[in-house]
Amino acid sequence: MSGTIILAIVLAVVVVLGAAVLILRTGTRDHGRDLRRRFGPEYDRVAARHGDQAAAEQELAERVREHDALTLRPLAQDERERYERTWTSVQERFIDDPRGATQQADQVIGGLLTAIGYPSEDREKQLDLASVDHAYALSEYRQARELAQRGLNGDAAVEGTKRTDGAVAGATAPGTNAAGAPALSSTETLREAMLHYRVMFNDLLGRADAERAHAGQR
Repeated sequence: MSGTIILAIVLAVVVVLGAAVLILRTGTRDHGRDLRRRFGPEYDRVAARHGDQAAAEQELAERVREHDALTLRPLAQDERERYERTWTSVQERFIDDPRGATQQADQVIGGLLTAIGYPSEDREKQLDLASVDHAYALSEYRQARELAQRGLNGDAAVEGTKRTDGAVAGATAPGTNAAGAPALSSTETLREAMLHYRVMFNDLLGRADAERAHAGQR
């Protein structure tokens, strides 16, 4: 075999290998873009937690695989109506009992996720699987939980510092926090949490379009 033929074969092999590497890299980039598009803010949250894009994409891809093995179902009409009535009562309860209403809102959403078919044994795992279908609303839900915790802890802190004469030890000026800056009251924080909870609730019921229209009017 002549040197020219050998050189041609080697060049052909190099070209084929180069094309394979290019295809592989392109496929990986496309896969990453698909995951980013699908998960949105959840992609960013997972990437920040891992500190590594490849590890984040591996976790999200695994979520998709586990999600695809689930048997999810649409709610029957009577179930939808029951949840809608429950949600209305939660919002009405907020007027007289913001703490109880906020806690109940979280419970209603948990029950709704379970009814749809997301496993309830592990709440965080349940939310991870729900992120495959509801990533953008889930970001709102996570904000709701943070706000709710802040509001509930704020109330607890105030209760814990009351003296026997009814005064509050170390009280700051009305409408300010410990640093003297303007601060939301616990009730206002819980009200914000309820707005974020509502986004998740409507998304799970397939009412995301109506929620977006309502948000645009606020």
